[in-house]
Amino acid sequence: MVIEKTHASTVSVYNSFTGDKIGSVPQSSNQDVLDALNLAKKGEAIGRKMPASKRIAILKIAVIIMEREFDVLSNLIATEGIKTLVQARKEVTRAINTMQLSAEEAGRIIGATIPFNAVSGSEDRVGYEIKVPIGIVVAITPFNDPLNLVCHKLGPAIAAGNPVILKPSDYTPLVAIKFEEILSEAGLPKEMLSIITGSPEYFGDALISDDRIRLISFTGGVEAAKIIQSKAGLKKIVMELGSNSPVIVLSDADLEDTVQSCVSGAFFASGQNCVGVKRIFVEAGIYDSFLNNFKQLTATLKMGSPLSEDIDIGPIISKESIHQIDKFINESIEHGAKIISGGKTIGNCYTPTILEADCNNDIANCKEVFGPVVTISKVKNLDQAIENCNKSPFGLHTAIFTNDINNAHTAINELECAGVMINDSTDYRIDAMPFGGVKSSGIGREGVKSAIEAMSETKVVCFKLKI
Repeated sequence: MVIEKTHASTVSVYNSFTGDKIGSVPQSSNQDVLDALNLAKKGEAIGRKMPASKRIAILKIAVIIMEREFDVLSNLIATEGIKTLVQARKEVTRAINTMQLSAEEAGRIIGATIPFNAVSGSEDRVGYEIKVPIGIVVAITPFNDPLNLVCHKLGPAIAAGNPVILKPSDYTPLVAIKFEEILSEAGLPKEMLSIITGSPEYFGDALISDDRIRLISFTGGVEAAKIIQSKAGLKKIVMELGSNSPVIVLSDADLEDTVQSCVSGAFFASGQNCVGVKRIFVEAGIYDSFLNNFKQLTATLKMGSPLSEDIDIGPIISKESIHQIDKFINESIEHGAKIISGGKTIGNCYTPTILEADCNNDIANCKEVFGPVVTISKVKNLDQAIENCNKSPFGLHTAIFTNDINNAHTAINELECAGVMINDSTDYRIDAMPFGGVKSSGIGREGVKSAIEAMSETKVVCFKLKI
C-alpha cells in the first residue's frame, strides 16, 4: 500500500523530456514511516507463516499481470524516466524475468543436514539448518531502472517471506506505485508492502535507523550510502553503488564488434547506467582506427523524444545532473582532455560525448560521471591498461576485448572488480547472476538467488535422541 500523507504536502512528478507535470505523490513524514513499520511488523508475522507455495503463486500471478500491463509499464518508464520507449520495453521484459526467477527460487530455498555425530560426545544428536525470513526489509531504489531494480528487491523479499518498505526515486515513483498495484492484485497482503515517497529529509533517519528493520537494500550514490551506513545501526546492509566501468581493447580484438559493443554500452539510457562503459583503454596498435570508428558510429545515434520508436538518446533526469556532467567535462579538459564530439545540452538531453585523455588524467579516468560521456585513452599494453583500470576507487564491472585466452585470464586475475566481461560490454547482465561491486562500488550482491540468501537467516535445529 502507498502510505497516505499525514499532511497536505505533495511532490510533483515530471516528464523528464518535456518538463511537464504528469502527477504527484505524497511527501511522507516520520509518522508515515512509523505507520509503515507498524504495518510491516504485522507483515513479518504473515510472511513467516506463508508457505512457499503461496509465495510462488503470488509471484507467478504478478508475472501474468505484468505481461498484461506491459505497455502501461513501458510508457511510464519512458515518460517519467530517462529511457527511450524501446529501452523501456527491454526493462519491462527483464523485470518480468526477475519476478519469474523469484517465483522459481522461492521453491528452492533449502537448508542442509548437520553431522553433529561427527564430534565425539554428540553421537546421539542429529539435526539440520533451515532458512527463515530475515524480517523487515527497507528497499531504496534509483531512477535509472525504476521497475527492474524494484523487482530485484521486492521479488526476492517476497520469495523469502519478508515484508518490504519501498522508497523509490523522487523522479520515478509512478511506475513503482503501479507495480504495488500489480502485487496487490496478485494477492500480496497489504501488510507485506508499503511505499514511502518524497524527499528523505522529512523521514530519512526514521526509515533507516529503526531497530525493527533487519535489512537495508540500497542502490544509489556513494555519499548517500555513507550516510545510511553511519545511521543504520545493527542490521544487514546490501548496497549497489557507483562505478566508472572501464573497457580494455587489445590489438587482436574484433574491431567492428568491439566498437558496436562499446558505443551501445556507453550511451544506453543516455549513459545513466551504473555499469555503462565510461573509460576505454585501447592498445596503441589499433587506437586510431578504434577512435575513428567509435566516433563515426556515435554520430549515427538519434536524440529526441523517448516516446519515438527510432530514438537512441533520451533525456537526462534533471538540470542538476546536466550541471554535474558539464562540471566533469570541464574539469577533465582542465586536466588535459579534449572533446572529440558532443559536449552540448539540447533541451533536457545531452549529446553523446567522447573525450580523449591521457591515462594520468585522474578526473576523466577515475571519477564517476552519470551521463552520455566516455573517455578513450591510449595504452602501450595490457599491463598498463590493468594498472589504470585499478586506479579507480570503484570496482563494479570491467570488460576486455581480446582473442587471446591468456590475456583474458590475466585480466580476470588482476582486475579489481566484481565482474569481468570477455568480448562484451561492461553493461551486460542477466538477472539471475550475482551482481554488485568491490571497493566503493558496493557491499554484498544482488541477483535473485543472492538477494534471497541475503534476505534469509539460518536457523539450526538439533535433536538429542535416546539411543
